[in-house]
Amino acid sequence: MTATGQGKWRVMVQRVAPVTYTDEFDNLDAALKYACEKRKLLPVEGPDSVALDEEELGRCCALANQK
Repeated sequence: MTATGQGKWRVMVQRVAPVTYTDEFDNLDAALKYACEKRKLLPVEGPDSVALDEEELGRCCALANQK
């Protein structure tokens, strides 16, 4: 996935059903780091409202854990 638009990257987090909130980040790296640190695959959506699919997010987290 490539970022084509400018804006915030959003990570959807569900604390206790049905309460959901969105954290916003200035770049993809910060959003991915946050999502991966939560130890579960959270939806990550770009400024152009295109979301990373679960498989792509899983690959990003696996690569981040190798560092």
